[in-house]
Amino acid sequence: MGNVPQSNYLNPARLTDKSKVIINLPLLSGTNISLSNSFAFHDLGEIKDTSLSIDLGKFYSKIPFKNYFSETFSLPLFGFQYRSKDKLFSFHISENQSLRFCFDSDLIKLIDKGNYAFIESPFSTNLDFNFLHFREYALGYSQNITDKLTVGLNIKLLTGFSAFDVKRLNIGIETGSNLEYVKLSANGNYNVSFPVTLNSESNSNTNFNPLSYLTNSSNLGFAVDIGARYQILPKLEISASLVDLGYIHWKTNIQNITQSGSFNWKGYDLSNLINEPTINENSYTAPFDALLDSVSEMIKFKFDSTPFKTAIPTKLYMAANYKVSPIFWAGVVDRILFYDKQVSNSLTLSGNLQLGRIFSLSAGYSIIDKSYNNLALGTALKLGPVEFYCLTGNILALNLLNAQNLSLQFGMNFMFGKNKLYKTDLKKNTQ
Repeated sequence: MGNVPQSNYLNPARLTDKSKVIINLPLLSGTNISLSNSFAFHDLGEIKDTSLSIDLGKFYSKIPFKNYFSETFSLPLFGFQYRSKDKLFSFHISENQSLRFCFDSDLIKLIDKGNYAFIESPFSTNLDFNFLHFREYALGYSQNITDKLTVGLNIKLLTGFSAFDVKRLNIGIETGSNLEYVKLSANGNYNVSFPVTLNSESNSNTNFNPLSYLTNSSNLGFAVDIGARYQILPKLEISASLVDLGYIHWKTNIQNITQSGSFNWKGYDLSNLINEPTINENSYTAPFDALLDSVSEMIKFKFDSTPFKTAIPTKLYMAANYKVSPIFWAGVVDRILFYDKQVSNSLTLSGNLQLGRIFSLSAGYSIIDKSYNNLALGTALKLGPVEFYCLTGNILALNLLNAQNLSLQFGMNFMFGKNKLYKTDLKKNTQ
């Protein structure tokens, strides 16, 4: 959407709307939420007569080996842009939250069929989980270097509020060929920064103060956005940007949690009860108590308090736009997302209709990882100094059971004045 100031968030080199001053206010400037899965919910089973029937065998057969569930939420708190001819100055504050959970399909197979399905080969799976909540203060500058080249830069100060980063979580099961034993193992390493501690000791902090949480400025971070646009031909423009390249250094409310252990279970020998002359309560419970002690030892957590760093989700954009007519242009955008240990890719083809400075309509088709049913639609309407905008990355997500991706962004911008350079361009076009 070429005339919406929010496109500057994807590439700081974008000098979009020709207004001189743009202001975004809290609660009015919009909301951005997205959900993304490597699977569709209808793969879990089917709904008949308002009842959900889950078929894990079907689910296992349809999903890829590596799977993920991802969610992001962004709430702009304040924004200001000032444009002076071919220069753009900006300042933004936004609240950001992201979550991503990754698992192997073998985990679903284990839940469905049990360890019997892994007698011939040991079961081993890795789980990954990442949660972040932070605030962003961004100072930006963009400028036309030549008639064909524009560059932009955003410098961001980050303040972290909470994090849960799974560095390693491996679960293993080995079953004897004759089912004579089962060996369980679990190894994990987690970095956590929460307003309440997860330690079960009596002196743990369980009090939560929302005001202290939202004003915490001890977990500082830094990030940058860099971008460029180049008019390679009169009607063809190419661009590229790297967005949110940075990290947060966590120093308060931190816990480093580790676990490592395994045990062999060789079953419950009933012959001891039959042959024992005197049967008492301990005779029945002792084997189970030993089993519970082994499980407790395997999942026993060790706690430390060492500061740590987490990277924030980073995006790489590469795009090209071709101006078909004065009011319509076509585009292609490739986005590569680096999220913790995962890499995702999406390719979007779009068409954009611009009717003056009042109305615009955009539509597109996206391939996101291995999801092919994503149709985007967006519109913006400018009434005087107020612009309303709304867009979705997948209008087909109205059918939630079949969708793998859902995104929605909406809000309003306050725009004032016209850039002098834009007035000159209008005069030239009229002549």
